[in-house]
Amino acid sequence: MASNIASAAMWAAVFTPTADEIAKEIVAEEARLRALEEKAYWEGWDKAFKEGTITKLRNEKNINLMTLNQKPIYPNLTQTMVADLLENGELRLICLNKLKARCAIWSDSTREEAQDAKYLKYLEKVKEALKDDPNHRII
Repeated sequence: MASNIASAAMWAAVFTPTADEIAKEIVAEEARLRALEEKAYWEGWDKAFKEGTITKLRNEKNINLMTLNQKPIYPNLTQTMVADLLENGELRLICLNKLKARCAIWSDSTREEAQDAKYLKYLEKVKEALKDDPNHRII
């Protein structure tokens, strides 16, 4: 009987987690939950930002998300058309927090409009702004 108790104690010692192991598991679970909360927060923020931009495009005047030297790259695109392109995912919305600005880029870089020389210059400027703004969001 004593050997059974000793054997059980030995096995319990082998399989019982230490306080350090338990603490590491708790910390890892907290980090996982925090990451899920942050992901949910940013997904909600992105959705609200995109919806707000689309609403502004549909209801306000003189909003252009793609300009080069303060001139629209695509003067033939109406604000409603841009809102539709954002809604269906053909345009990606960018929030430049540092500049407190928003702009848009084509989702598909192979489309004809994305090959326009003015757009390519604009895209280079956007990429530079993204490098300078570590907190930007691409939606």
